[in-house]
Amino acid sequence: MQNQKTIIPSVRELKLLQLACKSKASIILLSNTDIGNLIKQTSYVHKFRKKAFVHLELIAGFAPDAKGLRLLKNMYQVDGVFTTNIQAGNIAKSIGLNVIYRFFLIDSRSLKRTGAILENNKFDAIEVLPACSAIAESADLAKLNISSKLFAGGFIKTLNMVDQIFRLGFSGITTSNSKLWQ
Repeated sequence: MQNQKTIIPSVRELKLLQLACKSKASIILLSNTDIGNLIKQTSYVHKFRKKAFVHLELIAGFAPDAKGLRLLKNMYQVDGVFTTNIQAGNIAKSIGLNVIYRFFLIDSRSLKRTGAILENNKFDAIEVLPACSAIAESADLAKLNISSKLFAGGFIKTLNMVDQIFRLGFSGITTSNSKLWQ
């Protein structure tokens, strides 16, 4: 994972994979894939010397258990995962995958609950969804005892919003808006 400000392309449509791979990003998120084409997609991403991440909950035909996660790493050559599943995230981390834990910031209870979760689980980064909530609650997020990098994702539509997120101290964003990948 990079230390600089990172924009991670979230590729939902295969036709945009080449554009994502030609971006400056060091990580490509394959957010709409299936077991049948994942090897081909990760191989393609690696040809561009980029890391291939997958969204665990959006891989068709996949179960995020210990065997499945080992397959992702060893057979499918995935470099990292995005997940909302704490147990799967911990398994992935234990086998050497990079893990970005995603959580939805919908109210003060979700912020408090996630803060408690993150005190006991160490991931490479934490992604706060949606980005508008991450922006609105950035001061409260900064108060949490989080040693991981903070990312924002979801509903990021403009370069002004990207700039605002980075000014607030977030390390990265994920976006499916291909206009923001460059």
